[in-house]
Amino acid sequence: MLWLALSIFVTTILLVVFQPRPFNEAGAICFGVFLMLVLGLIPLSSIGQTLAANLNILFFFLGLMLVSYFAELSGFFDSAANLALKLSNGSSWRLLGLVFALGIVITMFMSNDATALLLTPVIFMLVQRYGLKPLPYVFACAFVANAASFIFPFSNPVNLLAVDKFSLSLSEYMGFMLIPALLAITIMIAIFYFIFRHDLKAGFSLATAKAVAANNFSRSVRLALVFLATGCLLTSFMGWPLAIPLMLTAFILMGITLFYKKMDFGHLRQSLSWSILPFVLGLAFMVNGLENAGITSALGNWLSGTMASGGQLETGLITSFGTAIGSNLINNWPMMMVSVSSLSAITDISGGNAWLVYQAILGADLGPNLLIMGSLSTMLWLMLLRKRGLIIKPMDYTRLGLIITPPSLLVSTFAIFQLGKLSN
Repeated sequence: MLWLALSIFVTTILLVVFQPRPFNEAGAICFGVFLMLVLGLIPLSSIGQTLAANLNILFFFLGLMLVSYFAELSGFFDSAANLALKLSNGSSWRLLGLVFALGIVITMFMSNDATALLLTPVIFMLVQRYGLKPLPYVFACAFVANAASFIFPFSNPVNLLAVDKFSLSLSEYMGFMLIPALLAITIMIAIFYFIFRHDLKAGFSLATAKAVAANNFSRSVRLALVFLATGCLLTSFMGWPLAIPLMLTAFILMGITLFYKKMDFGHLRQSLSWSILPFVLGLAFMVNGLENAGITSALGNWLSGTMASGGQLETGLITSFGTAIGSNLINNWPMMMVSVSSLSAITDISGGNAWLVYQAILGADLGPNLLIMGSLSTMLWLMLLRKRGLIIKPMDYTRLGLIITPPSLLVSTFAIFQLGKLSN
């Protein structure tokens, strides 16, 4: 059964990545779940339990999509990009730094998807308007979306897999992840400025810059987003489900949009990526099938054996780099689910070995900066730019990723290892 379960899982992930007709990501996952159900790898009795365990993640995603939709509708991302443009004072170097800063803030409070998919087109439009070379700026949006996505538990939906499974508190999470995140971001920005130094020589004139006019609708949406940021921090601190502030803010924003008569339910329905919900739930069912086949427990036992032989740093490197490499081969969502399931088999994983959980989060969040297929948002980022006429070859992304990701990942892995030693 072990090899059968693994074969179905790998085949399904390949269908997700390459999406041959008639499959999309949700259809491919549903096909894999069906096969595992028929073959008895997923017992019917476990369906309700798996669904209940993933409700927080599903509603988090739904709330995130709704909040992002209303924020975009209000012109929030246009206003933020124009503010960065104004503060740059015509300097390409300063503008790139401001794009990084903007991407970090948006990722911290609205997730990496918002930065990669909603900020990128606005930034691309602005740099085109002023005749700047677009590559440093659009690459910055994609790379900072991943590099900043482990600052908070809610900065990347994939983090919730570990947060929910191991009941990670905000204080413990920040204690392990803030310093590694700052190190990874600093290394990334330094390398960016060196690589693109020739593209940033030219300045530009702001004489034709047009301010984005604020109105009562956009101001109300901004207040709701402040409420969201506060709510996410409070919810994380209290250990409550993170879906609560997302869904509550989504309903508030829907009410604001209805009040100002900006609501178009047809457009809303078409704009949301509904297929992500069955995709995430289906992955949870498939990982349950891998657990039942004994695959994830075998991985966990192997890591335990490595650690028992005295190779703690080695185990940390295997966990972070293994999750990162796996994320680039099969996407970070299924890889993180496998990592979390495997780590749960390790003795004292919620105690003295908790630092390994953060190594997995690091690998799943930072790893997708290596290959396009590392995360769904990066693949969609590439397609989004192609639709707007900017052709970026996957190999161009990989070349940049190979320079930036290994040193960032190595330094952050070592930082988490040292923080783990201090906490014990």
